[in-house]
Amino acid sequence: MLIEELTQEEARVLGTLIEKSLATPDYYPLTLNSLRTACNQKSSRDPVTEYDDATVSIALAGLKRKCLVTFIPYGSSGTTYKYRHFLEDLRFNLEKPDMAVLSVLLLRGAQTLNEIKLRAASMHPMDSLEAAEAVLKGFAERPEPLAELLAKRPGWKEPRWRDTVRAHVDATGVQGRGSDETEAGPADLAAMESLRPGSLASTPPRSAREEIDALKAEVAELRASLEALQADVGKIRNELGG
Repeated sequence: MLIEELTQEEARVLGTLIEKSLATPDYYPLTLNSLRTACNQKSSRDPVTEYDDATVSIALAGLKRKCLVTFIPYGSSGTTYKYRHFLEDLRFNLEKPDMAVLSVLLLRGAQTLNEIKLRAASMHPMDSLEAAEAVLKGFAERPEPLAELLAKRPGWKEPRWRDTVRAHVDATGVQGRGSDETEAGPADLAAMESLRPGSLASTPPRSAREEIDALKAEVAELRASLEALQADVGKIRNELGG
């Protein structure tokens, strides 16, 4: 699977990285602090969140394991990182208009075609509704769809589009990746919630600690690799100086 199912936190972090890479490239890649602030900004986000560093770090670790982001060491200490997404890679077959639309879907959920067009245009020129619709239809027609069109519902003036790279919760119950919608009772919802990856149910403290421990282990591994590289460079310098 090209893009494994994302948790809600991973979707927010990935959408934010895409947004900033297009809208403010001079300030990209992002530090942990700038990424957390961007995830929690009050505009262009639905819902508005209050993520802390640990939440963002866990999401980054998950995205790294899914080969969607990379950690870039910076500074003299070798223990701090900046973060960038991998969706520019050829394997994803995404142009800048595609990434702008995907970012909007990840950051705002289900939206009308006009809303998507206007919001994506703030990241990359989107000349017409037809252009935005072409991107969305292309997403829906992929072997592994990235978006789907939701039928018009009571209270909606028109149909809406949403991403299919994470599970969604709405009035009909818990939704997986895809468009099958069924009524579910409380017992069914509880069973689905316990089994579904990236569940919206609160993560048990132990799982959170395990994620943080895994991230710390990755950082320690990177640090050890950097120290070994520095040692090799030192030896080469001594040999050349000799």
